[in-house]
Amino acid sequence: MTRLRFAATALAFAVLATQTLLVTAALAADDVGNSFMSVTSSDFIDWCEDTMCLRPAQDFHYNRVDGIDYSIGIAYRNDESLHPRVSAMRGWMSAREEGTYQIEFEQPLHSQDSFSFGFQLYDKTAWSREDARAVSDFGNNLNAFFARTDQRDYWRSKGVTVFVNLKATPDLTFRLEHRDDDLSSLETKQSVWSVFARNEDWRENPPLMVGTQSAAKPFEGRMKSFVGSVVYDSRNRYMHKGWLAEAVLEYSGGSLGGDYDFRRYVLEATRLFRLSQSQTLDVTASWGIGSGTFYPSHKLFYLGGPGSLRGYKQRSFVGKNMVFARAEYGVQMFGDPDLKTVFFYDAGSVWDSGGDVDGSFKHDFGIGFRSDAPSIGSVGLDIARAATSEDSDIFVYFDVYF
Repeated sequence: MTRLRFAATALAFAVLATQTLLVTAALAADDVGNSFMSVTSSDFIDWCEDTMCLRPAQDFHYNRVDGIDYSIGIAYRNDESLHPRVSAMRGWMSAREEGTYQIEFEQPLHSQDSFSFGFQLYDKTAWSREDARAVSDFGNNLNAFFARTDQRDYWRSKGVTVFVNLKATPDLTFRLEHRDDDLSSLETKQSVWSVFARNEDWRENPPLMVGTQSAAKPFEGRMKSFVGSVVYDSRNRYMHKGWLAEAVLEYSGGSLGGDYDFRRYVLEATRLFRLSQSQTLDVTASWGIGSGTFYPSHKLFYLGGPGSLRGYKQRSFVGKNMVFARAEYGVQMFGDPDLKTVFFYDAGSVWDSGGDVDGSFKHDFGIGFRSDAPSIGSVGLDIARAATSEDSDIFVYFDVYF
């Protein structure tokens, strides 16, 4: 079934949404810039000096399992005295009629940007690292509110995370977390309202499961895990050059206990090139390997949809192992550095067993448009289709990047 009708709706929506964003730019957050709507501290009260700040904070999300997820709280930091950085948020979800909370304590040592440790307590709606990178919070919430399109899958996470951070250099950061979470499935609420396509059903939110393919079965339980990550970020966005590289290792089960047992390794690198004053090239490569006897469904790798194979239906391909590559060639439009046309190509494969790629690579291509909006970020629109003639659907994605 062709997606041209949706493409027309999405284009109209993009114009409307961008106009709405420009009108409400004063509501865009500086501190919580990736939320659907945040109010800056000066709109209420501002107890900020040169080095100390105590301010209210609020967060607004919109999705197909929670409806409106509105949180309000307070945050404190004192850079000069190396006091703990503390935040506490309390929320309410309209569709589920349940509350959420998130409390974070982080103690810096020696300096604000060298070494710190802390903990997080929470009962919240969670989604995967891959979903968070594929579409921004702001963009996903706008798509849900206007177009009844939610690009993420969700579950409930209640527990505690203890962490340490080390910023070895301005570009290199190490982080180690120990997570102890009770996980449970969430259901799509078809009653959640949207501006357009209100007569269509939301995409169902999949339940938590263990296993793959025919051996998969529903399962909810306690996950105890270690997550280690290394991030190297030397990007200069103004000059459009540098590297972003990340390695993530996740270990659950074994001597840690809990109801899951798996290992997960992810490597990803992006290189930005400035080809000329008006031309850029971005190249990304990703590799992931998963293993374990009790492997959770939300730790599988997915391809298809925004952030991966944009010419295929969302989550078309799933497996324990993944390789993916993307190239984006950008050209300025009308000599305006804030307006760009992007030509892109995606390729990738997922598979379940063994350590070698199974050869079933999928490819797509397309065109996108990027516009830098003052006080908001970058507004993006991508149009993609698969490279094979039998997969001829056209997919359109809208996002806002901060």
